[in-house]
Amino acid sequence: MKRPPAILTTLSFLLLLAHTASAGLPGDPGNHEKTLAPYFIVLDQGTAEGEREPLPLKHTEVAVSIAGIVADVEVRQVYRNTGSRVLEAVYVFPGSTRAAVHGLDMTVGERTVSAEIQEKEKARATYEKAKEENKSAALLEQKRPNVFQMNVGHILPGDEIAVTLKYTETLVPVERIYEFVFPTVVGPRYANTLEGTPEAVADAWVANPYLQEGELTPTTFDIDVKLNAGMPLQSLVCDTHPVAIDYTGPDTAVVTLDGSDDRTGNRDYVLRYRLAGDEVATGLLLHEDEETGENFFLLTVQPPARVTRDDLPGREYIFVLDTSGSMAGFPLQTARDLLKDLVGGLRTSDRFNVLFFAGGSTLLSPHSLPATAANVKRAVRMIEGQRGGGGTELNAALDRALRLESEEGVSRSIIVMTDGYVSFERTTFDTVRDHLDEANLFSFGIGSSVNRFCIEGLARAGQGEPFVVLDSKQAKRVARDFRTLIESPVLTDVAIDFGSFEAFAVEPAAVPDVFADRPIQVRGKFRGKPSGEIRVTGTTGRGETVLSVPVEGSAASGNDALPRLWARERIATLSDYLELGETSEAKREVTSLGLTYGLLTRYTSFVAVDTVAREADTQDRETVVQPLPLPKGVPNTAVGGGGVPEPSSMWLWLLGILFLLGIRGRRVVEDN
Repeated sequence: MKRPPAILTTLSFLLLLAHTASAGLPGDPGNHEKTLAPYFIVLDQGTAEGEREPLPLKHTEVAVSIAGIVADVEVRQVYRNTGSRVLEAVYVFPGSTRAAVHGLDMTVGERTVSAEIQEKEKARATYEKAKEENKSAALLEQKRPNVFQMNVGHILPGDEIAVTLKYTETLVPVERIYEFVFPTVVGPRYANTLEGTPEAVADAWVANPYLQEGELTPTTFDIDVKLNAGMPLQSLVCDTHPVAIDYTGPDTAVVTLDGSDDRTGNRDYVLRYRLAGDEVATGLLLHEDEETGENFFLLTVQPPARVTRDDLPGREYIFVLDTSGSMAGFPLQTARDLLKDLVGGLRTSDRFNVLFFAGGSTLLSPHSLPATAANVKRAVRMIEGQRGGGGTELNAALDRALRLESEEGVSRSIIVMTDGYVSFERTTFDTVRDHLDEANLFSFGIGSSVNRFCIEGLARAGQGEPFVVLDSKQAKRVARDFRTLIESPVLTDVAIDFGSFEAFAVEPAAVPDVFADRPIQVRGKFRGKPSGEIRVTGTTGRGETVLSVPVEGSAASGNDALPRLWARERIATLSDYLELGETSEAKREVTSLGLTYGLLTRYTSFVAVDTVAREADTQDRETVVQPLPLPKGVPNTAVGGGGVPEPSSMWLWLLGILFLLGIRGRRVVEDN
């Protein structure tokens, strides 16, 4: 009776081997699995005496100032070394997809150093050289337009080092509601790249460790918002965090966290406000830079009110639902509820299909079906049977959905529901653009901290609109908003005539159909004296309409952010819209824009180096990778490939051994 426990131990060991063979470890040259997804680890931070070295990032503090439609944000991260080794801290964190990151300061003791913007490789070399010279340094790099990595090196025992990054973004109201979003955590990403390839090297950040589901991080988070709307406020709410609101005037307020939350930063902070009378700031902002001779403008035009039309042409909807490991739990349940609501709300004249995907994909039907009660019931049964597990082959699913046969004279829309936790966003954008004349695409980001770069980029590529569903309570409201959106475009065939206003370098170059009740925003440069009138024409449900904005008398002061915002939009165009990839032309222009306007980009980084070299009392050095909390509602299955691993030859071999050992173990028990 003593052998079974030994056999059980062997079985446990083999199960551990099977898990390791399936998940792999980043940096292991023998790992050829198609995932670089993060995995759970316990960092070995013990000193020579076996003591645990505390994690260095202690606090993140965010100060937001919103004036009109421009938000200025400062993010202060405090790193403290309470251990006995010299530390380097590596921290991956998110940012806004609209952010123009334009500054970084590092404070060591009483010394504050402003960072320089340099080409990415040069900045990395400057940082490494500073560490060799025993100088504290900070390096800020962009991994995605909404994912950044901070390295803080040469943190001596007892040090407290603060780094403050600064960015600016514009706020665009949708359905007359303004929204400021501050992402707090990077959700785990699925990467379908083979280890050793250039893509895998670039995506090494994807392997950042994560804490277990529900485990609290020792890092605290705080955010204060000062709002000056410029017009009287009708409402101001924050549904994501408990806040205290102090109205300091009819159009001003201060919003702070009220202290009742754990402040661990595991979900997006979202602040929404509406102006009294549903007003929207419409007009022209100008900036004339006497030093450089460049002139910039930002045009904001509110389209006419929506017109509902009942005599719509036949429509077809292809719903693409992510059922991967990261969607397990509340994200998938929310997606199921949302999808059932959308499918159940179709008209009998509509046609629809549903494609489910994880590592592979499955269709409801080879061809789209009429939205009859029987077909809707069939779809609901299939939707309810979905369980989260496997990888996130989003691009293959989009390609399959876009290649489905469609009837003539039918307007097709693709509706994608995912958390966007992939690292190959640009590939998916290219796939959508390749089929731009065949379908509109609307993206639904589902989860408490979705990959907004992916969600918003897909919608831009498909000339549709992005939606984000933070929790199950919002599913019905978002479904209702979507149906309202597609009922009738607000403005189609949009064209802008600048007249005598000499505009150039305009972003975007063409304005797509306006599906939502949201302003048209156009940025660019201009020559000469600003004069004349800008005319925006388009077609509504009532026919052609003309919207006019006078140039004379436009606000021309206090708009210092316009050059950075224009450059950020141009960079987004190069990185997100055009199919230039890694071509030398795209790299040169993005690099030039980053260096000229002092912006963080794919090819430019900020580096700050302390002026004082400091010798350490110890030679022990360690790089500590700060583990991230899982976004609220995201299960452990999102990490390590997610869900149940797909079969492989290694798995089959190990399962065979386990089967034989099980038989042998049973016989040993019977013999004894």
